[in-house]
Amino acid sequence: MSISIVTTTIHIPVLLEKYAENARFYGHSDVDFIVIGDRKTPSGTREYCASIAARYCPCEYLDIEAQKTYLERFPRLWEHLRFDSIQRRNIGMLKAFENGADVLITIDDDNLIMNQDFVGIHGIAGSQLELPTVESSSGWFNVCSLLEESNGTAFYHRGFPVAQRWRESEAFQSVSPACRMVAVNAGFWLDDPDIDALARLNRQIVVRGLRETSPDTLALQPGTWSPFNSQNTALMRDVIPAYFLSPWIGRYDDIWASYIINRIAGHLGHAVAFGHPLVRQKRNEHDLWKDLDAERNGMVLTDSFCDALRSIALKGSDYHACLYEIAIGLADCWLPAERWTDSMKDWRSELLEGLLIWHEVFDDLRTLGNLGRLCRIPAEVASVR
Repeated sequence: MSISIVTTTIHIPVLLEKYAENARFYGHSDVDFIVIGDRKTPSGTREYCASIAARYCPCEYLDIEAQKTYLERFPRLWEHLRFDSIQRRNIGMLKAFENGADVLITIDDDNLIMNQDFVGIHGIAGSQLELPTVESSSGWFNVCSLLEESNGTAFYHRGFPVAQRWRESEAFQSVSPACRMVAVNAGFWLDDPDIDALARLNRQIVVRGLRETSPDTLALQPGTWSPFNSQNTALMRDVIPAYFLSPWIGRYDDIWASYIINRIAGHLGHAVAFGHPLVRQKRNEHDLWKDLDAERNGMVLTDSFCDALRSIALKGSDYHACLYEIAIGLADCWLPAERWTDSMKDWRSELLEGLLIWHEVFDDLRTLGNLGRLCRIPAEVASVR
């Protein structure tokens, strides 16, 4: 099984050595790294990646010029992506797919690996497994309830719909074993969890580990959703053509992408899993007020976005085909409301454009059954920019 670990960075990614040592210790030989640079990435990054490649395993670094050359076949995607943007990891994900990766693991450069078989545990992505599986009558499950907070404080994953918070008592939840294909394995974070800026401004949340009663891995029953992020997260190969991180929707790039995958996985009978492996997040410095600005639209729009997603009837037999149905469906049923600001309308239009560009890229890369078409962007989306 071929596994690619992808990250973006504006630092020399020294944490990769620990990941490489961990993979070697646990006997994983078919692992490689893809590092995507940006305008602020130090010049020594190339040399550092070369040293990882010389001592451990393949480690490819793409600076801006290398990215531009790589995307010459996909000019729409090159034009759509922004500089100084973590969402340039889309390029690394595309590269991993073209390289033939069976599993893609995305990490942030502040995720510190622990003494676990990181690659082996994430390798459940793409496997048919029997796992404890949760189903909720509300259609939502707070995965952060599996974690032990140092002061016993309840909290939610960044991007969990505002209207669904603090309503667990209204829902019936059950956990039972089920055998499903694992489409995504989302590992948790200790110390500094991935929560909203508003929650960070309110109080400090510190995660000590999984609760004693929590399983190492818990899957979601199709129709029961939770957001997952793009750090310490493994995707099976088939998911990549539907997993696009929009650079135009603030800090909801990975959140809305995760809801799209939740929708498609449920349609195909696949599972999204949470739990191990764990990493320690020593969070890079953030301006929480800027983070809040970059989250506000998402906090307002996520409930209607997810309602629209659930309403779209899917017929596709794989993630690529379903992404197109979702992009077109959202254009029809997720319409601006009276309270939407111009910024919110821009988020919607940019997201739809990006989804269709991503679909177009994979249309160019492979043929889907009898649908060997090149996707065309509808005028309503193409006219935005």
